[in-house]
Amino acid sequence: MTTSQPRRRTDEPEERSVNDTLAALRAMRVGSFDDSTRDLDLPAWARAGVAPAITVGRWGAVGFGIAFSAPKAFNGSYLSVVAVAISLFLTTWRTVLPVRLASSDPRHRVSALVDVALFGIATGITGGLESPFTFALFVSIGVIAFGWGYMPGMWALATAIASLLLTVGLSENTFAEQADSQRDVALTFMSLAVVLMCAFVRDRLVDAEKGRGSLAGEIDSLSAANELLALVNTVARSLPSSLTLREALEACRRQISDSFGARVIALVAYDESAEEWVPRLADGCVLNPAYRTSQLPPMFKETLSIPRPMLIDHDEDSDAQNAPVQPGMRSGIYARLETRSKVVGLLAVEHPDPNRFNEHHLTLMSDMAEVLALTIDNARWFGRLRTLGAEEERVRLARDLHDRLGQWLTYIGFELERIIMLDSAEGRAALTGEPTPQPPEGDMPLNLSMPDSQSVVELQRLYGDVQSALDELRETLRQLRSGVTEDDSFTLMGQRLLDGFEQRSGIATTFEVNDGGDRLPVPVENELFRILQESLNNISKHAGANSVTVIWTIEGGNYELSIADDGRGFAVGRGVRESAYGLVGMRERADVIGADLEIESKPGEGTRIRVGAGRISRGN
Repeated sequence: MTTSQPRRRTDEPEERSVNDTLAALRAMRVGSFDDSTRDLDLPAWARAGVAPAITVGRWGAVGFGIAFSAPKAFNGSYLSVVAVAISLFLTTWRTVLPVRLASSDPRHRVSALVDVALFGIATGITGGLESPFTFALFVSIGVIAFGWGYMPGMWALATAIASLLLTVGLSENTFAEQADSQRDVALTFMSLAVVLMCAFVRDRLVDAEKGRGSLAGEIDSLSAANELLALVNTVARSLPSSLTLREALEACRRQISDSFGARVIALVAYDESAEEWVPRLADGCVLNPAYRTSQLPPMFKETLSIPRPMLIDHDEDSDAQNAPVQPGMRSGIYARLETRSKVVGLLAVEHPDPNRFNEHHLTLMSDMAEVLALTIDNARWFGRLRTLGAEEERVRLARDLHDRLGQWLTYIGFELERIIMLDSAEGRAALTGEPTPQPPEGDMPLNLSMPDSQSVVELQRLYGDVQSALDELRETLRQLRSGVTEDDSFTLMGQRLLDGFEQRSGIATTFEVNDGGDRLPVPVENELFRILQESLNNISKHAGANSVTVIWTIEGGNYELSIADDGRGFAVGRGVRESAYGLVGMRERADVIGADLEIESKPGEGTRIRVGAGRISRGN
């Protein structure tokens, strides 16, 4: 297959512009203005000055040679004309296409040696060391010594000497006349000094650049490390101070938002009791109320199996396996939050712009992930410890209620009783059963204010309310003070609780015990006892039940507490305002002891609450 090329018009000017010529020369493989010093291990400011300095040196030396060779050339010296032609050609050529200094390509080094040989010839045919082109030869030798170092400089010096020896016989001076004066000897040593000086300057500049580069690298590394440490230190100082899970999560959200500028922040935490992943943060995205491990979004599944954070750039046509947590996001960082050899959560940080995050963000996430995991885990454990430590607070609160509120209510009751008895004969008679006192015969009647019957009734009603409040307070104090101890087991305290509940509420109770005489640790039994108390309170207030059945089972360290009523029930699937039914508190207590809490209920069919750990074999 042949292709036709457009013919160049015969009337087109033969001369091109200077810019076109330079552009064509730069495109040649020999070299160019742009890359003549790029192989030099020198700072940019030094490289920028090398090429102009060499050009000035070349033209200065050649100009000196032409100035002193011109008279001979005008007088018909063909050797001087040849030397001028060689010098002008080489200098112009190297101005347009400089030698690539320090290049590892042998062709560039050989071309520089050819320059030395040609300048050596020009020097030799015009008088050897007495030639006006001697300085042009020195410049070409210095270029090699500066570009490649000592040894190449010595090779350049040897090339210059060889070319001089071969051509000096063509000049008017003989070889014997080259070293017959102090000037000639000085020029010989000067050539050696040029090599040594140029190579020395090169080495010093290269060493200085290496030191500067090393220092700059260390400074950059230290700056990056300092920035990361500052951020991590901020995280470490701010997050662990949040010892409630809600505060810890909010601190995490703020820190991630400030550090990454993310549009989507999604964090799911693992609930061991329910064996589910529960969303804790969902900024800019929509998550389900809970996930089984097999139901997690694809990126969370992949994150769960990889210990280090991942930096992912999503394509618009990404398949379902690589889909972001929130559709439409193009860049994301995903991290597994792990502490104490346990995965406590999964974190996704996403942005709609592609390539939004880089290795710096990935390193920052690696450092932050451990702190975030530890913060969340600390908050969870602190909540458990706080719940376990609430027993002592219960005792203190019961004592304060008894010593302050109880005594005040008792005092108010006594005062009401005294006022009623003093101000109302009927009231005193009603309260004490004694006849109304009469004044002695002949004495003045008692100066008692006799309120009307309505006032007496109101005082008696208030007195009854105070007594009811005292009864409620005594029951509250009894519940606060009652608890499982080493001597009083859950079985014993549960039976007492159910007996008192039946007497107060009139709801029939049944307590079945299948513990085989075994017991759980006191803190565990105490939390179960509080769950039973809360369940019975819910039944008395909300269920409208006629009977309650409580079953307590222990099998080989596994246990289950079942509380069932025949009340009105509710639709679990539709949800329930858990705070109104105390379910939040029961779930927290179950989580403290590592138990599962299940609620089964339907409208009109009652409610069953199961709290347990492990598996219990069930009969029919």
